[in-house]
Amino acid sequence: MNQGLALGIDLGGTNVRIALMSSSGEMTGMYQQPTHGDRSITEILESIAEGIEHVIDEQGIAREDIVGVGLGAPGFLSLASGVIHTSPNLPTANETPVVSLLQRLTDLPVYLENDANAAAVGEHWIGAGQGSRNLLCITLGTGLGSGFILDGTIWHGSNDFAGELGHTTLFPGGLPCNCGRKGCLEAYVSATGIVNRAVLALKEGRKSSLKSFFKEEQHSLTSLIIYEHAQQGDRLARDLFEESGRYLGIALVNVLHMLDLETVIIGGQVAQAGELLLSPAIHEVEKNAIGARYYPIGIVSAKLGNQAGIIGAAKTAFDQSARQ
Repeated sequence: MNQGLALGIDLGGTNVRIALMSSSGEMTGMYQQPTHGDRSITEILESIAEGIEHVIDEQGIAREDIVGVGLGAPGFLSLASGVIHTSPNLPTANETPVVSLLQRLTDLPVYLENDANAAAVGEHWIGAGQGSRNLLCITLGTGLGSGFILDGTIWHGSNDFAGELGHTTLFPGGLPCNCGRKGCLEAYVSATGIVNRAVLALKEGRKSSLKSFFKEEQHSLTSLIIYEHAQQGDRLARDLFEESGRYLGIALVNVLHMLDLETVIIGGQVAQAGELLLSPAIHEVEKNAIGARYYPIGIVSAKLGNQAGIIGAAKTAFDQSARQ
């Protein structure tokens, strides 16, 4: 059997992306389709199976040439049973045995992984984390996803719930988070958090060019709009990103003190703010992380962009199939 090909799937709330990868890290085929998250999970998986068939046919490969399918999915998962327990962005997937269902539809081995963990695996394999034994990969998007590579291996913890940095407490009793708790890091530094903090500041009377996007308790603000105004010198917009960077740095100091990491990778749409976000984070780490006094800690931008998760899902299939 050819051991050189695997399929990676990034199951998002908006789109499903399917990629064919070689064992050397080359992407040889890609297919994307809308998720239509309001559909049943069975319908979504049937659509994914059709997408897999499309990639196989388009690339002209035999089914036996594929070692497996890596499925990167959002939410809290059980890897051993192949079940998505809860997924806020895909509520129809809750408590669904997605691995057994997709295996039945495709007649291929399927391996489940959390999407943020998959991104960490991808960056470690062929991205910004190559060569690092211990790293953290953070994805700053609508929420805050994170995954840890420890001693060269993705860390799942005892119950596959490890790595939820976004739901560590930054401010007890602080801003509400989508998880139902208050004061989580995600509620302050994600795209959603930055927009919510902007709205609060405008309601409190802060002067800003962002005011034009806020009328009669309604707003059309996005993190991209806020970033664009920060680039134009708006003080509130700049404060929001700089504060987010500092809050992120505070969280990183705590993580570094516990896990002694050598690399922190930051990606996602919010991270596109670059130095406006990263400089305060790096300053916080250099000032307060004890280890930073004695050795360099690399805080770097992600290299793989929105393909990190799909690449990491394929790598998961390679790794898991090799263990069987």
